[in-house]
Amino acid sequence: MKKLFLILMSVLLVGMMVTGVAPAQKKVTLTVTWAAWYPADYLIKLSNDFTKQNPNIKVKGAFIPWPQYHDRVFTEFASGKPSFDIAVPDSQWIGEAVEGGHLLDISDWMKKNINFDDWYEFPLRSYGEYPDYSGHWYGVPLLLDFVMCAYRKDLFNDPKEKAAFKSKYGYDLGVPKTWQELLDIARFFTRPKKNLYGFATWQAPIATAGLADVFLGPFWSMGGNLWDPRTKHVEGILNNWYGIDAAKFWVELYKTQPPGSSNYSIDETMTAMQQGLVAMIGIYAMFYPGLLDPSLSMYADKTGFFTEPGAIGRDGVFRHYIELGGQGLAVSAYTPYKEEALKFIKWTTTDDFLWKWTEGGNFTPKKTIVEDPAFLKKFPYPEIAKVVRESAPLLRDFWEIPQYNEMGEYLSIQLNQAILGKITPEQAMDNIAKRHEEILRRAGYYKD
Repeated sequence: MKKLFLILMSVLLVGMMVTGVAPAQKKVTLTVTWAAWYPADYLIKLSNDFTKQNPNIKVKGAFIPWPQYHDRVFTEFASGKPSFDIAVPDSQWIGEAVEGGHLLDISDWMKKNINFDDWYEFPLRSYGEYPDYSGHWYGVPLLLDFVMCAYRKDLFNDPKEKAAFKSKYGYDLGVPKTWQELLDIARFFTRPKKNLYGFATWQAPIATAGLADVFLGPFWSMGGNLWDPRTKHVEGILNNWYGIDAAKFWVELYKTQPPGSSNYSIDETMTAMQQGLVAMIGIYAMFYPGLLDPSLSMYADKTGFFTEPGAIGRDGVFRHYIELGGQGLAVSAYTPYKEEALKFIKWTTTDDFLWKWTEGGNFTPKKTIVEDPAFLKKFPYPEIAKVVRESAPLLRDFWEIPQYNEMGEYLSIQLNQAILGKITPEQAMDNIAKRHEEILRRAGYYKD
């Protein structure tokens, strides 16, 4: 009987080879988890093209509101049976996910499938490599994001405002090239009696998507550093005079912001611009659609955008760094569909996908796309495309270790206390440096 079965199977396989009919492939549905917002929906929309090319692989989304996104994903990871095959984690989550054993190591796959020279190095590493410069990879870039600024073009272009500004400050009113110029402009437009203020941004004392994210641009540009990247020591580095200068600047900038803005997060910052309460804001770039939608913003047709400025440090050196946001694609270590997931991720790195991604109003850190002359034409808003191109080579990110949340929250709390006048900028930076060293020592990063 067994012999007869083997004969029949051999005949069947030979017949399939002769007729050109292959064995039926298993149909797979990949689930991608991400925050519930426009780029996630657009990814699934484009994934239909992938399925046309790979009929046996369907892609669906499982999207979670931003405030719950991190905790939901890591709760599922901890169960060992997450409901998704691919995650799109924030860059700072990589260390936490890797240390937990939740992501597939794709180091060999990266070497074979990704031309590193095609991408801006810092976002590429930030979205996928852990530890930094270790050569161990767990993710591939998808959505580039970063801090940028928006402004009221009607105010900046008003002849009377331009004349008054030049009379007071001695140079022309325009989009600022340094944080010092931005402070001048913010002070100029701060007119409480007219319910107009110079600037707004995230000041809420939360770990991420808060004060820390926007503060780090001027902090780095003024010469500050979070730690010694080699030893990870903080005291005497974060709280040196460069860091203190940045904290003092932040306190001065807060004086140009609306009452109650010490608790602003993204929603309040966006609303301040949409309602004409401020002349400028600092936000993550991918929230720009809410500023250009006439149904949401009274000033949609009067809103412009500019690259977050650099700064001249106390040593006279001009530096220019911008805080990175955004996310990459990572394969769950628990999925049974690792090969299919990597096939999908490979597809998202192709120029065909990325040009459609760009045309849909999303950002990519692939240098060959961003620096292509067609980028400024294919992205729906040329002014924003110019900001993307200017910002991409200037990006930095904060800690990507599991302790990032505790460190970011403490930094935000202390700086929030400083802008409210409860402690001095010097005290804030000293407190942050001391606590960060305590956190890192407790986590075992120091050998001394």
